[in-house]
Amino acid sequence: MPKTKAIILTEIISPYRIPPFNYLAQDEEIDLTVLFFAETESRRSWLVEKQKIQFDYQVLWGLQLGKSYQSAPIFLNPDVIHQLWKQQPDVIICGGWHHFSYWLAFVYARMTKTPLLIWSESTLKDERAVSNIKHKLKTWIVNQADGYIIPGKAQKDYLVDLGAKQGRIYIAPNAVDSDFFTNEAQRYRQQKTMWKEKLGIDGCVILYVGRLIDEKGIPELLEAFAQLSSHKQVTLVIVGDGSRSQDYHLYCQQNQLDNVVFTGFQPQSTLPQYYGIADIFVFPTRSDPWGLVLNEAMAAGLPIICSDAAGAAPDLVVNGKNGYLVPVGDVKKLSEALQILVEDESLREKMGLHSQEIIADYTPQKMAQGLKEAIQTVSNAQNPMLS
Repeated sequence: MPKTKAIILTEIISPYRIPPFNYLAQDEEIDLTVLFFAETESRRSWLVEKQKIQFDYQVLWGLQLGKSYQSAPIFLNPDVIHQLWKQQPDVIICGGWHHFSYWLAFVYARMTKTPLLIWSESTLKDERAVSNIKHKLKTWIVNQADGYIIPGKAQKDYLVDLGAKQGRIYIAPNAVDSDFFTNEAQRYRQQKTMWKEKLGIDGCVILYVGRLIDEKGIPELLEAFAQLSSHKQVTLVIVGDGSRSQDYHLYCQQNQLDNVVFTGFQPQSTLPQYYGIADIFVFPTRSDPWGLVLNEAMAAGLPIICSDAAGAAPDLVVNGKNGYLVPVGDVKKLSEALQILVEDESLREKMGLHSQEIIADYTPQKMAQGLKEAIQTVSNAQNPMLS
């Protein structure tokens, strides 16, 4: 039986995508190539270990339009048509529709009648200002696609709202290398006191990991943290960098929040030490397609406090079981949820165990299986000889 040749078009080389792409490439029934629009972009500080890549890939020449430290660039890679024509895939997977490069792939797919899958992580709660024209274009693209790949419930609701047929929606749950975060966090947790002293951190540790921008809900987090009242020592550890970093430092100085620690950007390899010393993980985002840091924190066995705007929230956070969901932007509710967990160590431990139980099925292998199912189903519908 011939392999199904699939090409995935996506923005940049993300360390989180390498494990599932590796598993997909190892499948005996799939011939995978990934075309990246760029190695990285201005808002990302990821350190990509290319030696871990075990799939065929190419970084296309192209332009990043409108790029800045705050806003996402738009990619234009004229070579995408040539590469698709050269490789003649059985299936094309586009990681969205908001780049010119995806539109070139749409044109190729329609001209050659190649099955096309849209891999979408957008949700109805994403912060966006969309014109009527853009909405109509998205609706048209969704109706033209042969199928859709999504990570979870919130993304399904969004596509159905745009007119996607539910029978053509395939789930590839977003995943990280859970074993790495579980094992490494546990290793640091066994020497928690030593590592906290080394990092200059005291008491109950509330952890945030992500970019330092308002869209991640950092202003609400700092305000909610300032409202905590506890006889215990509590420290807020903020891991990451971003355009608003200096403003958040200034806010803490002006409000005498001496127990807030900014670590700056940390590569994936050093994150487990922070998950290992943490007691609570908080993700107050105003808008987020998913939030892979939730996967990491749950694999590390932490209770979660998360805004209901996170795309992963309906799938990963069971309110009252492994943490708390709070309304986006609600400082009072956020502070109350933090207060409950700060005061109750046994509840934190119980919820942390539930986090690990929930995230156990969100593996790179499961993600690869979802991608394979979508690829083979749409390919076989178009080319019965491959089935």
